Amino acid sequence: MWMLKLEIKPTSGLTFRRMPSSILHISTYPFLPPTTMSGFLRRLKLLGAGHFPETAIKDPDYYALPPQLCPLGAYPKARGYCVHTTKRQGMKAFNHSTFSRIVGYKRKQEENYQLHTWEYLFVEKLIGYVVSEDEELLSQLKTVKNFGCKIGKEGYAFVDRICGPTQLALERTRAEPDTLLPGTELVGIPCEAFSLYRYAWEGKPSPDTPLEHPEPSSIKGFIPFVAGEVQGEIELDYYTDGTVYLPRPFVDELRKGAEGD
Repeated sequence: MWMLKLEIKPTSGLTFRRMPSSILHISTYPFLPPTTMSGFLRRLKLLGAGHFPETAIKDPDYYALPPQLCPLGAYPKARGYCVHTTKRQGMKAFNHSTFSRIVGYKRKQEENYQLHTWEYLFVEKLIGYVVSEDEELLSQLKTVKNFGCKIGKEGYAFVDRICGPTQLALERTRAEPDTLLPGTELVGIPCEAFSLYRYAWEGKPSPDTPLEHPEPSSIKGFIPFVAGEVQGEIELDYYTDGTVYLPRPFVDELRKGAEGD
């Protein structure tokens, strides 16, 4: 297994939406989720090649890294981060798009306001990981250094540093995980649990297809699962280089969709 380690620096407060169906309370994950990280890195590759993918509210196209690459998310490594809660005025209609237009036309949509409770993650940097068995494909991500764009529901960030690809060995040991753990490994262990999602793929793109190829990803939906953050050491199978410890069960959980499960 090979790993890229990325240092992602925000340029503003971040919101990685935890509850997609929530309208009044917009809560955030205290980390960059794997699926959001995948879309962020793929869009950086597209931007670097001069492609500007469209966005849509209804039936959007998905742009993500291919299933041969497995982003594990990015996490605050210092205790200096915080989640700030504030109030924001917004629209009641979910499909309201007038405020998002670059060119302002005569407004036809009714502007019916409501008050949101909104959470922002403030953090100096996030340390993220992408793993793959394909070293050459993983190396294509090294060109996103110093590139940035919008990330998540709210906020902007850029990739400040990239280390690797680094080869990892599979080892059974006791260590503090550098990522989340899936719910199957958390029975009886104190943790903070989160509902996460992984991609459901319709097929695997060829590893010879460049990451900056402008075609949308063949994603048919999302599959929910539970993961949690633990404090302290836990005995597990890890992919490791002796300094970074990536739990194999978390990697396996995220790769299920790529295997057609």
